[in-house]
Amino acid sequence: MKKQKLKELQKLSSILDSKFEAPFGFRFGLDALIGLIPVIGDWIGAAMSIYIISQAASMGVGNATLIRMAINVALENIIDMIPVVGNVFDFYWKANNRNIELLENHLQNPPHETIKSRMIVGIIAVAMLLLLFATGYVTYIIIETFVDWVTSINVQS
Repeated sequence: MKKQKLKELQKLSSILDSKFEAPFGFRFGLDALIGLIPVIGDWIGAAMSIYIISQAASMGVGNATLIRMAINVALENIIDMIPVVGNVFDFYWKANNRNIELLENHLQNPPHETIKSRMIVGIIAVAMLLLLFATGYVTYIIIETFVDWVTSINVQS
């Protein structure tokens, strides 16, 4: 049952991310093409990616690996919001192929992949916290500079 489902998901991933070949061996799929349609294309691509993740969950993939899969999809969709750059990134990132690789690795060696996924999720969580603190600090500096500038204008007046 799992082998059949895995084959179906591999086929879907291939169609979405690497079905067609361009010059110099560059591969792309329907996800990148439908992503060129504003908003609707991104929704369709995200829905297909979420389907792959949900099927992985039904196959017993652990939460840490599912989180890694979701991060792949989220990164692709966040960058995809940037006009032009997002579309180019969509041709490169191939979140579905990455997620199928995570699924295959988990099915081959679940304990090892679960530990590896938890470590990566932990590193991502720490990085996100550091990023949050850094952006908060930069925001504080900008506000402080702005307040100093405004008060210096009022003092000179």
